[in-house]
Amino acid sequence: MNTLLPFFGVIRVTGDDRHEFLHNQFSNDIKNLSDKTACYATYNTPKGRVIANMLVFNRGEDLLLLTAADLVEALCKRLRMFVLRAKAVFEPLPGYGAAGRLNEGATALPAAEPHLSFPFAVSDGLIECTLPHGGILLAGEKDKLPAYDAEAENAWQLHEIRSGYPWISEATKESCVAQMLNQHTIGGVHFKKGCYPGQEIIARAQYRGQVKRGLALLSASSLEAAGIAVLQDGAEAGIIINTACTAEGSLSLAVIKHSAAAAPLTDADGNPLRDVQSYYLRSRSRKNHDKI
Repeated sequence: MNTLLPFFGVIRVTGDDRHEFLHNQFSNDIKNLSDKTACYATYNTPKGRVIANMLVFNRGEDLLLLTAADLVEALCKRLRMFVLRAKAVFEPLPGYGAAGRLNEGATALPAAEPHLSFPFAVSDGLIECTLPHGGILLAGEKDKLPAYDAEAENAWQLHEIRSGYPWISEATKESCVAQMLNQHTIGGVHFKKGCYPGQEIIARAQYRGQVKRGLALLSASSLEAAGIAVLQDGAEAGIIINTACTAEGSLSLAVIKHSAAAAPLTDADGNPLRDVQSYYLRSRSRKNHDKI
C-alpha cells in the first residue's frame, strides 16, 4: 500500500549553525546526526510539554523536519525567536510532503529498544526511510510522491497506532511530556546529550519515575478524533492523541492516567472506550497487538 500522508508537513533548515542550534532545542542528539541519517525528536516547552514531535533527516546540505502540517508555521515562528546570532534559517516547504508504504502482510512492530538514529537513502530527490516500526516513509516534492489513497492512509495510521508511535498535532500540543508519548521507548529522547528546553523535567520524570500517565490503546464503536477528552466517571482521565478507523469503529492511541487503566472509560460524548492497555508496549506482545 502506498499513499500520500496529508498529516505531515516539511520544514527545511539551513545555515552553518543548524546542527548546533537544533541540538540545543530538540530532545535528540542533532549535533552528531550523520549524513543520510534520521532520528525522532521532540520540541518542548520549558515545563517539558511536547509542542511537536518530528522526524529529522540530515541530507548533508540541509536538515528536513517532518512534523504535523498544522504545526509547521507555529513551529518555525517559535524556533526563529531563539535564533539570535546563530546561522540557522527555517523555511516551510508547502510543495514537499510525505508518503507511506506498507509491505504486504506488514504487522505492528512495537519498539523493543530505542532507535536513536537510523539510515535513509535518497533517490531522484526523494528520501526513502525504513522506520523502526517497519513502515517505509518517503519524503520530498509532492509531485514525485504517490497519490493519496484514503484506505492506504488509514492502514498506515493503524500500523503506527498499533506499533505505539504517536504524533502530536495542533489539537494535542503541550498536553503531554515525552514519556507519556513513549518517546523514551522509540528513541526520541537522548538522555546523555545535554540541555534543551524541558530537559530537566523529562530527566526527572525518567529517573524518579514521576510520570503518572502513559500511552494506551483504546478501541470504540464510535469514531474518535485527536484532542477528544477521555473521561472516567465524568472526570478527565486523558486525551486521544491519534485515531484510525476499524471495522468495529475506531482504534486510538491515548494518554491516560495509570489509575484509570482498568476503569470504565468514555469519550466526551459518553461513548464507551474499551480494551484499555496502559503502558501496553511494556506489557503486551507483538502478537497480541496484531490482533487488535
